[in-house]
Amino acid sequence: MKALSVDEKIEDFKSQLNLLAMIFDTRRKMRREIQNEKTGFTFNAKYQFKTKDDKVNLNVIFKDGKMTVRDGKIDDPNITIYYKDKETLAYLYDKSADESLDYLLTNEMCYDGNMSYLTKFSYLTSLVMGAKIKDYKGPENRLLYPIEDIDKGEKSRKLKNETLNYKVDKVEVLDDPYLAKYSIDDFPRLKYLKNRRFALKPAICVERAQLVTEYHKENGFEVDKQGVLFDPELRQAGAVNYIISNKKPIIHDKHLLAGSTTSKEVGIPMYPELIATAIWPELKTICDRELNPNDISDKDADILSLEVFPYWMERNVREYCRKKYKNPKSQHLEEGWVFYFMMKTNAISHTVPGFPMVINEGLISVKERAAEMERKATTSEKRNFYKAIQITIDGVLNYSNHLSEEALKLAESLDSNDPEQAIRIDELKELSRICKKVPATPAETLHEAIQSIWTSFVCLHCENANSALSIGRLDQMLQPFFLKEIKSASNEEEREKVIKKAIELVGSLFVRINDHDPLMPNVGWKLFGGSSSDDTVTVGGVDKNGDNAVNDMTFIILKTNEMLGFQDPNMNARYYSGVNSKEYLRRLCEVNVNMGASPSIHNDKTMIDALVHEDFSLEDARNWAATGCVEPTIVGKHYGHTNCMLLNLVAPLEMALNNGVIPLTGELVGPETGDVRTSFPRFEDFYNAYKTQLKYLAEQSIEINNYLGEAHKYVHPTPLLSGFYEGPLEKGKDLIHGGAVYNTSGVALVALTDVVDSLLVIKDIVYEKKELDFASFMDAIEQNFENGYESVLKKIERVPKFGSGEDGTIELAQDLIDYCYEIYNSTENYRGGKYLVGYWSISYHTGFGMLTGALPSGRKKGKALTPGLTPAPGTTDILLPSIHSVASLDHLKMANNASYNVKLVPHPGDSHAETLDIFNSYVQSFFDLGGMQWQFNVVTSDTLRDAMENPIDYRWLLVRVSGYNAYFTKLNRNMQLELIERHEYQSRQ
Repeated sequence: MKALSVDEKIEDFKSQLNLLAMIFDTRRKMRREIQNEKTGFTFNAKYQFKTKDDKVNLNVIFKDGKMTVRDGKIDDPNITIYYKDKETLAYLYDKSADESLDYLLTNEMCYDGNMSYLTKFSYLTSLVMGAKIKDYKGPENRLLYPIEDIDKGEKSRKLKNETLNYKVDKVEVLDDPYLAKYSIDDFPRLKYLKNRRFALKPAICVERAQLVTEYHKENGFEVDKQGVLFDPELRQAGAVNYIISNKKPIIHDKHLLAGSTTSKEVGIPMYPELIATAIWPELKTICDRELNPNDISDKDADILSLEVFPYWMERNVREYCRKKYKNPKSQHLEEGWVFYFMMKTNAISHTVPGFPMVINEGLISVKERAAEMERKATTSEKRNFYKAIQITIDGVLNYSNHLSEEALKLAESLDSNDPEQAIRIDELKELSRICKKVPATPAETLHEAIQSIWTSFVCLHCENANSALSIGRLDQMLQPFFLKEIKSASNEEEREKVIKKAIELVGSLFVRINDHDPLMPNVGWKLFGGSSSDDTVTVGGVDKNGDNAVNDMTFIILKTNEMLGFQDPNMNARYYSGVNSKEYLRRLCEVNVNMGASPSIHNDKTMIDALVHEDFSLEDARNWAATGCVEPTIVGKHYGHTNCMLLNLVAPLEMALNNGVIPLTGELVGPETGDVRTSFPRFEDFYNAYKTQLKYLAEQSIEINNYLGEAHKYVHPTPLLSGFYEGPLEKGKDLIHGGAVYNTSGVALVALTDVVDSLLVIKDIVYEKKELDFASFMDAIEQNFENGYESVLKKIERVPKFGSGEDGTIELAQDLIDYCYEIYNSTENYRGGKYLVGYWSISYHTGFGMLTGALPSGRKKGKALTPGLTPAPGTTDILLPSIHSVASLDHLKMANNASYNVKLVPHPGDSHAETLDIFNSYVQSFFDLGGMQWQFNVVTSDTLRDAMENPIDYRWLLVRVSGYNAYFTKLNRNMQLELIERHEYQSRQ
C-alpha cells in the first residue's frame, strides 16, 4: 500500500474531523458528550489548529450540539493548538489521544488557551478511535498480585539489627531503644495489611469530585441561589461541609483506625477545581497504561466526563488565572514544561497542620473560639471567615459520628460466638467510642490520639489535595500518651503489651497513610513520575527549648517504618550533634541500610540556623518538621507552600548560549544577551549573560506563582485548614490571605551542579586555556559531542568540577547561590511573605533533562540533570571531596533545604557493625562541616539493573530520588537509568 504524502495526510486529518462531526450527529451516546439533556450541558467551543509556519489553518466549532470543520482562521478561539510544521501534523493526527499529548513534552505540539479544552478534545477523539475500559466493573480494588509475604524470596530485603541494651537520649521506657527483638512476624495484622497494600491495584475514586460538583450545581459558584455574589470563604465552607458530611464512612477489615481518604481501599482522589481535568483523555485507557495503571469503571468515567469535568472547565485554578490575568507570558512559559513547574495548579498542600492542637484541645474548642471571634468581628469579611471555620468543623464532627455509627453497625453484623469475630467486635466497639470522642474533644489515650490525627487528616484531604499534607513531629505528639499508658502497666508483661500495642497503632497509621495515591496523567509519569502523596513524618532533633527531643516514640516510629518498608510516610529524621546521641545517629544509618533509602537525615543545628536567619523566632525554628520531600515548616504556624515552584537553572544557560532562544522550540524567550560566537570577550561577560537570563526566568516564575496564589483566594480558599493553625483565628483571615504566623513560599532550584560544571568548563577551555573558541565549542554542543567532536569530551573530562574540591569550584557555586538568594529573597509573595530558596529536585531533574540539549559540562542531550545539590557522576571516585564541597556552601541561603544524595553501598567484606561505623562517620563528618541534609541510596547499580529486568521480584525496592522515596519499579525508564548511573561509592575506599 502506497504511503500517503504529507499533504494527503493533512487532508485525511480533515476527513477524520468531519467523520467525528458525523458521529456526533448520528450516535446518541456520543452526542451526549457535547449536548447532554440529562445534565443540561452544551459544549460550545472554538478550536484553532495550525502549524507554526502558518501553512496550515483549520478550525473546529462546537455549537448547540453540532460540530463543524472548516479551513481558515477564526476569532477568539478557546484554544489554539500549534504543530511544529506540516510534517509533524501529518505524523501526529492518527496517533492516540494519549500519544498526541506526549508531543507536548517535546514542544512539537503546543497550545495557547484553556487546557481543559485540549483534554476534552483528546478524550472525544479517543472515543472515536475505540478506547474502552475492558475488564474493571468496580467498585472494589483488584489484586494485581497474590497476597503473600513481599519480604520473602532470594531477592527480598534482609534486615539486620544491632541491639542497644541501655537507654539513650530522652528514652524512659525502652530497655533496648533499637527494639532489635521485634520483627514484622510479631505483628501478623500489620504483616497482612502490608502485603495486601503491595498487592492491590489503585483505583480512581470519583466520590469527592462528584460531591463538590453536586454542591456547586445546587448552590452556585460565582453567585449563590439568590443571584448574589458568593463569598469565596462561605462558598468553600459549604462545599467542604457537604463533602465531609456525605462522605461514605469506611472501616476496612482488620484495621485499627476508622476512616478512608477515598471510597476505595487504595484510591486516587479527584480535585476538579485543581488538576483533575488533565486525566480526561485517559478515562477509557488508564486501566491499561504501561506506567502505573489505575482502575476506573465505565460508570465512574461517565460521571467524570459528563457531570464533573464540564462544570469545572472554566472554574479551575489554572484557567481562572489565565482569564483574570489575560493569558500572561509567565503562564505560557510554565506550560512549556522546560522552564519551571508551578505546583499551585495542583495544590498548596505542602504544609504541616497543627495536629498537636487538635489532639490536645479538640475541634469543638476551636469551633467555640471561632464563634466567639465571629461575635466580636467588625467586618463582614472576618465574620464570614469565622463562620466558615465553624461550618467546616461541623462537617468533621459529622463524619466522625458517622464513623462511630458505622463501627457499631459492623460490630452488630458479626457473630460473638466466633472467637476471632468476638475480638473484632471488641475492636469495633472501641473504635466507635473513640470516634464519638475525637477529634471533637481532647485525646486521652494513644489510640485516641492517633485516630484524632487520622480523622483530621482524612477530612483535610476533602478540602486540600493529597500533595504532601504532612503529619509533622509524630514522636513529640505521641510520647506523652505512650508514657501515660506505660504508667498504668503494673508489671513487665503489661509493659510489653503497651510497647507492642504502640508499634501496632503506629503501623496502622502508616498503613492508612498509604490508602491513597496522587492523580498523575500518563504524560506526567513519563516526565516527572514516581512521587507518592509524600505525606511526611518527622522525628528527633531538639524541642522548642533546645533540649533533646529523641524519645521512646522516636525509636518506635523508626522500628515500625523499618518493618513496613513503605514509600509513605516519607520519613525525615532530625539530628542535633552534641545534643542527640551518637547511638541515635547510628540507628538512623541502620534503618537506611535496611530500608535502602529512608529516612532522610537532617542537620538540626544548620536547619534551625537557616530558619532563624529568615526571621523565624528561635523557639519556632526549633519546632520545624519536614514537608513533602525535605522542606522545613513550623508546625501549625507556618503556611509555607514549600514546593510552590521548581525552576530549571539549565534553561537560562541554554538561553544564554543561544541569545535568548530556547533550543527545544527555537523560540526567542528571554532577553537578547548576545551571540556567544562574537559577543563575550571575557568569561565574566558570558556569566553576566547567564545571570540576566536567570533573573528574567526567576521574575517570570515569581509573577505566575503570585497570580496563581490570587486565583486560589477566589477558587479554593481553605477555611478548614485555617482552623488547624495559629494565626488565622487571631488575624481573622484565611491562610491563603496571609493568616498564618509565617507566610513564606518555597522555591526549589534544579540542576545547580550542571550549571556550575558548564560554567567551569567554559571558563577553562574557552577563556583560560583557549583550547577552543566559543564558536567551535558551540558546534560541538550542537552536534551532541558526536560527528567528529568526541575529542572535546576528553578536554571536558580534565576540567575540575563541583565536588572535586579543586580551587574555584566551590566559589563559583557559592556565587550562583548568592545570586539566586538575592533574586528570590528580595521579593514578596502574594501573602506578604518571603521566598525561601532550596536545592532539591523531586524527579524534575530527569524530566527537565529529557527536554534539554547537550551542555558544556559534557552531559549529552536528553540525559538526566543532576539531582538536588549533589556533584555529578564521575566528578570524583572519593566521597570526602564531595562531602567537603557540598558542606562548604552557605546553608543560611538555603532555608528551603538542600538534598545531598549519596549512593553508598556496604563493602562485601565488612560486618554489619563495620558498615554502620563507616556510614555513621560519613554522616557525622558531613554535619560537622556544616552540611544540611544527607540522603542515602544503599543499593548497587547491579541490583537496580536486575530490578529493571525482573520488576516483580523488586516491588519492595525503595530508592531515594531527590527528596522523596519511590518504588524503583514504578519509575519511568529514564529515572531508573539516572539512578543506575549515579556514582556508586563503596563504604570502604
